[in-house]
Amino acid sequence: MTKILIIGAGRSSSSLIDYFLSNAQTYAWHITIADSNKANVDAKIKNHQTIATAVQFDVHDVVLREQLI
Repeated sequence: MTKILIIGAGRSSSSLIDYFLSNAQTYAWHITIADSNKANVDAKIKNHQTIATAVQFDVHDVVLREQLI
Protein backbone atom coordinates (compact mmCIF):
# COMPACT_ATOMS: atom_id res chain seq x y z
CA MET A 1 0.00 0.00 0.00
CA THR A 2 1.28 3.44 -0.95
CA LYS A 3 1.00 6.12 1.71
CA ILE A 4 0.24 9.69 0.60
CA LEU A 5 0.50 12.73 2.88
CA ILE A 6 -1.35 15.94 2.09
CA ILE A 7 -0.49 18.90 4.30
CA GLY A 8 -3.26 21.47 4.23
CA ALA A 9 -6.95 20.91 3.57
CA GLY A 10 -8.08 24.36 2.54
CA ARG A 11 -10.18 25.22 -0.49
CA SER A 12 -7.25 25.08 -2.90
CA SER A 13 -6.57 21.44 -2.01
CA SER A 14 -10.17 20.20 -2.28
CA SER A 15 -9.82 18.93 -5.85
CA LEU A 16 -6.58 17.15 -5.02
CA ILE A 17 -8.12 15.51 -1.97
CA ASP A 18 -11.19 14.44 -3.96
CA TYR A 19 -8.96 12.92 -6.66
CA PHE A 20 -6.93 10.89 -4.18
CA LEU A 21 -10.01 9.73 -2.26
CA SER A 22 -11.78 8.71 -5.47
CA ASN A 23 -8.82 6.63 -6.65
CA ALA A 24 -7.43 5.31 -3.36
CA GLN A 25 -9.04 1.88 -3.51
CA THR A 26 -8.15 1.35 -7.15
CA TYR A 27 -4.46 2.10 -6.59
CA ALA A 28 -4.13 0.84 -2.99
CA TRP A 29 -3.39 4.25 -1.50
CA HIS A 30 -3.82 5.34 2.09
CA ILE A 31 -4.25 9.10 2.36
CA THR A 32 -3.23 11.07 5.44
CA ILE A 33 -4.46 14.64 5.46
CA ALA A 34 -2.89 16.99 8.00
CA ASP A 35 -4.31 20.41 8.75
CA SER A 36 -4.46 22.84 11.64
CA ASN A 37 -8.25 22.40 11.59
CA LYS A 38 -8.90 18.67 12.01
CA ALA A 39 -12.67 19.19 11.85
CA ASN A 40 -12.22 20.54 8.32
CA VAL A 41 -10.37 17.36 7.31
CA ASP A 42 -12.91 15.13 9.05
CA ALA A 43 -15.66 16.74 6.98
CA LYS A 44 -13.77 16.05 3.75
CA ILE A 45 -13.11 12.37 4.50
CA LYS A 46 -16.42 11.56 6.21
CA ASN A 47 -17.23 8.67 3.84
CA HIS A 48 -13.65 7.47 3.44
CA GLN A 49 -12.37 6.62 6.94
CA THR A 50 -11.04 3.23 5.81
CA ILE A 51 -8.70 4.81 3.24
CA ALA A 52 -7.98 8.19 4.83
CA THR A 53 -6.78 9.56 8.15
CA ALA A 54 -7.24 13.09 9.48
CA VAL A 55 -4.47 14.58 11.61
CA GLN A 56 -4.38 17.78 13.66
CA PHE A 57 -1.18 19.44 12.41
CA ASP A 58 1.04 22.20 13.73
CA VAL A 59 3.93 23.09 11.44
CA HIS A 60 6.04 23.98 14.47
CA ASP A 61 5.65 20.49 16.00
CA VAL A 62 8.94 18.96 14.85
CA VAL A 63 8.22 15.49 16.27
CA LEU A 64 4.82 15.18 14.58
CA ARG A 65 6.19 16.57 11.33
CA GLU A 66 8.98 13.96 11.29
CA GLN A 67 6.53 11.16 12.11
CA LEU A 68 4.24 12.11 9.25
CA ILE A 69 6.94 12.70 6.66
